[in-house]
Amino acid sequence: MNIDFKNKVVLVTGSTSGIGRQIARQLLENNASVVINYGHNEKLAKETMNELSNFKENILLIKCNLSNAKEVDNMFKDIENKFGKLDGLVNCAAYDKVLSIEDLTIEEYRHELDVNVVARWQCIKNAIPLMKKSKMPRVINIASRLGTRPMEDSVAYCTCEAATIMLTKCCALELSKYNIKVNTVSPSLTLTPLGMQSYTEEEITATAEKNPSKRLGTTEDTANLVLFLLSDKADYINGENINVNGGILLK
Repeated sequence: MNIDFKNKVVLVTGSTSGIGRQIARQLLENNASVVINYGHNEKLAKETMNELSNFKENILLIKCNLSNAKEVDNMFKDIENKFGKLDGLVNCAAYDKVLSIEDLTIEEYRHELDVNVVARWQCIKNAIPLMKKSKMPRVINIASRLGTRPMEDSVAYCTCEAATIMLTKCCALELSKYNIKVNTVSPSLTLTPLGMQSYTEEEITATAEKNPSKRLGTTEDTANLVLFLLSDKADYINGENINVNGGILLK
C-alpha cells in the first residue's frame, strides 16, 4: 500500500516477528520513522535489523519488557528524547499460551493480562502527551477474532482480546477531544510463528479449508489495513473493531 508517512513517527510493539515486523517494514517502505520494540529475543531483534538494514536511519530499536511498567515508561522517554512526538502507536505485541481453564494458573492468567491488556493501556496512556503534538495521531490495537468468538483452551487469550476491543472503544471516546483516533484490527489465524505454535499441520490445513476464502491470513493482509488506518484516508473511522479474516466469522 502506497501511503506517504514522511515525517511521521510510529511505535510498533512486538515488531521483530510476524505481523508486527511486517507492519514496521511497510511503514519504513512508505517513509515513516519507526520505533521497533522487542521484549527479550536478541536473535529476532538482530534478524529484524539485518532484514531492514536499508532503512536503519529511520529506525529506533528499543528493548522493553511490556509487562514491566518502569520499562514501558522509559521506552516513551526514549521516544520523546529522539523524536519529540509520536504520530502512531500500533499495539501489536501479544502473548498466548494454550491451557484449559483447569490447567491455567493464576500467575499465567495475570501474565497474559499484563502483556495483552495492561501493557496496551499503559502504552496508550504514555503516548497521549506525545500524540498531542501530532496533526494526525492514531492508535491501532491488534486483537484477534477470538475477542468476539470463544475457543476452548484459550480462556485467558480470548478474555484479553475481548478486553482490548473494549479498551479501544473507551479510548476512542475519551481521546477524541485530542483528535486521537483509536481502532482495533482483529486478524484470524495468520501465518506467523505465534499463530502456528498451537496447531498441527492437519489443523492448519483444515482451518484454511473451512474459511470461505480457502486460505489463512498473511501478515500483509493485516499490515495493509493498519497502514490505511494510520493514514489521513481513515480520518472518519474511530472506535471500530475491523476483522481481517476472509469471512471465517460468517460460519
